[in-house]
Amino acid sequence: MASVLRLWTAMAERQPILTLAITNGSLGGVGDLLAQAIESHNTKKRFQWNAQRTLRFIAWGALCAPIFHKWYLFLNRAFPLPPTTQQKKLGFVTTVSKRVAADQFAYAPVGIAGFFVAMNFMEGKNWASAKLRLREYYLPTLLANYMVWPAVQVINFGFIPTIYRVPFSSVVSIFWNTFISWANSQSASAVDVPLETAHTHVEPLHPEAIESKV
Repeated sequence: MASVLRLWTAMAERQPILTLAITNGSLGGVGDLLAQAIESHNTKKRFQWNAQRTLRFIAWGALCAPIFHKWYLFLNRAFPLPPTTQQKKLGFVTTVSKRVAADQFAYAPVGIAGFFVAMNFMEGKNWASAKLRLREYYLPTLLANYMVWPAVQVINFGFIPTIYRVPFSSVVSIFWNTFISWANSQSASAVDVPLETAHTHVEPLHPEAIESKV
């Protein structure tokens, strides 16, 4: 395991964008496969791999990795941690809090909207479909994000080296997204629609509007 980590680190130091894109895309594909398997198990249906859906998540993960990396570098510059020798608890907490606040209130709202729109068009749907998704799923997904990701990003921004932050987020996403998929399938009131989120299947704001479209 240590040798794999050393090899990955060496590749990331030479080709950071390419390495992160491949890693993030691969983890996105793994997360989707796991979510599909759990969905099949919970619905008592024979597993049938939706390869196109997995490929869309691979593409989205690969596309986002360079954006995440550049964003994390920007946060490093905008809110630098004090040197270790001078690192006081208050200064450390303040800086990490600023990074998390910027990430959750500036990036997350835009990133979630971008996900819905990108997936919509990768599925070959029109702008009307994208607007419906945003209207019904954007706010519930953003609120679900705020239940978990601020705490995750405290660890990420405070203790994880920059080059590992994108993979760390992606690994956490696998477990978080799988849990949300499982939890949603347990809800009798969940609306089953042909909509892909980042496995964050949340209940729409107006189920009757969705039901009229399917």
